[in-house]
Amino acid sequence: MPTLPFNNKCASLGCPDNRSRLSTFCLAHGGRDTYVARRSIERKKFNSMYDKGSWKKLRQAKLSMQPMCQACLIRGVVSPASQVDHLFAWSAIGEMAFYRNVFQCLCHGCHSDKTQLERDGVYRHYNGKEMDYSIEDYQSVLGIASMDSATSSESHGLGEIL
Repeated sequence: MPTLPFNNKCASLGCPDNRSRLSTFCLAHGGRDTYVARRSIERKKFNSMYDKGSWKKLRQAKLSMQPMCQACLIRGVVSPASQVDHLFAWSAIGEMAFYRNVFQCLCHGCHSDKTQLERDGVYRHYNGKEMDYSIEDYQSVLGIASMDSATSSESHGLGEIL
């Protein structure tokens, strides 16, 4: 009776080491032998922001104003939006950016693509055309004065800063 071959080598090209117990890679290439619950408390706090009534109301209002995926429309495809996206990842900036942000409605596929770009530090805005930003652009895009300019403008008597 035929048997299945054992798949016990590392998946990294050319690596002769055995794979780890919980991954297809060896320990040298990022495999793991023990399960580690990563940031479970932080993740619960992150997810709890989306359970608030104020977010649900904002999400529903945005989806009713922009029912079509903004990224698909740029490409000439008509697709319903299912997710409201923060232009700048609020988890990278802080909780204050959860509601103080630029929102755009995207379909699931386009939201996944944009999330992948965010891991590379690119924040894409779909507003008639694709525009890419970095995290440093957050304050200028939202019109928020930076802390450095706040101290200098106060010393010059230019008034209050947000």
